[in-house]
Amino acid sequence: MKFFVQEEYFLDGRRREYRSPNEIEDSPQKTIWDPAQKEWFQETVQASDATFKILFSPTPVVGPDREKKIDNHANKSFQNEGDWLRDYLSAQKDIYVVNGDRHWQYVSVDGKTGLMEFGSGPVSDAHAQGWDQEDLRTEHRFLRFKGGVMGIWVFREDSRPVIYSPIMILKGNSVHEERFSES
Repeated sequence: MKFFVQEEYFLDGRRREYRSPNEIEDSPQKTIWDPAQKEWFQETVQASDATFKILFSPTPVVGPDREKKIDNHANKSFQNEGDWLRDYLSAQKDIYVVNGDRHWQYVSVDGKTGLMEFGSGPVSDAHAQGWDQEDLRTEHRFLRFKGGVMGIWVFREDSRPVIYSPIMILKGNSVHEERFSES
């Protein structure tokens, strides 16, 4: 019997002492994560027997993000490492990405790997910015240019693990929901 239904990974992609400069040309050596962080992440993901795994990323992994941005795995400026990360994550069972640093809410699926990412967005409408609500792309399962909150509940239903993630407006009404059972 599994005791850990969910395991979370909080990664620091903003620490500049390990990160390559955003402006240099992309290459296999260009990195947001340093080699030790990549090694730790892969080892702990492989060692985990949790049913669901969630990567909390300060920046998008799937996106899409604005074309002029050059600071994250969803951009062309870190394409090599972004491709590696999406390929690695999608090869794992029941793993999801939550991005906390975009000012719009979204759920997207990478067209190549099938990796799913949730963008929690800002907590208030006043902080919504940076995306056009009409710019709904093929990656988007949901797009909302407003504030609100995102919840993640992990529970058992008929003894089977379930992960449920609504995106809610500030008064608690759900505007989009995703629900998965163990695969």
